Amino acid sequence: MFNNDLASAVENFATLLLPLSEKDLEREWIWKDHDEEGIRFAIFVTIQELRQLAVMLASKRGPVTQAQHILGQYHKQYIDLQSALFGLSESQANQIPAENEWSVRQVYAHILGAEINFSAVIRYALEKHRAGNWSPERMSDEDDLRITGMNETKYHALINGSFKDMLTFHRQFHPAIIQEFSTIANNELELPSTFWEDTRFPIRHRLHRYEAHFIQHTVQIDKTLHATNQSPGEAKRLIRYLFAALAEVEANLIGEDNFLRVASSSQKP
Repeated sequence: MFNNDLASAVENFATLLLPLSEKDLEREWIWKDHDEEGIRFAIFVTIQELRQLAVMLASKRGPVTQAQHILGQYHKQYIDLQSALFGLSESQANQIPAENEWSVRQVYAHILGAEINFSAVIRYALEKHRAGNWSPERMSDEDDLRITGMNETKYHALINGSFKDMLTFHRQFHPAIIQEFSTIANNELELPSTFWEDTRFPIRHRLHRYEAHFIQHTVQIDKTLHATNQSPGEAKRLIRYLFAALAEVEANLIGEDNFLRVASSSQKP
């Protein structure tokens, strides 16, 4: 679904940019008629190229289902979260801003735990509705283990583990969820689901919760970084825009397996 070569190229570029100071960004870099704005202009050009690619892909893809549109919104916020975390070391992620407040690692653990649970609720509801035997009761512990593939020991090992291990897990978990839920039909979005609340919210609500929850805690992470004297410099601020442009490209690939390869091939003479 997503193009790993493109994502790796953008991430490698961002890795080169991350340690650059504002003075470094002023080093000479020439592109066509542009020769006065330094290396930072290379970032603007790259962002522009990614935005152009996103527009081209959007014009060539087939109709987008509502679920795919929602998942695109979710994916863009996932990428924004990852860009906020980009380059943080284990020790930086574990810095506590104040007594009784969470570190970045703790906030991220909460985000990841919620995402696992959100996904289990959606998966279980779809399974029951598609089999024609949905009921409003909450998922049993046995079904939770079957649906998530994680017992309590494995779950707590992840959530209480290292920042690096959580990032690695999330890189695999997130696209798998996008791939799986991209097949949800429009009429299935209105079907009820059961979580901890008394309200049996529709699956549509559950899908939108991904993005909303990410926004809530990405803001918390930004505030935590500021409180621990780790506010982003110019390079990292620009990297965030770079990743946002990549996210728009990738959002246009949801539900379109191998679409980037096919679209690229169609441009060849």
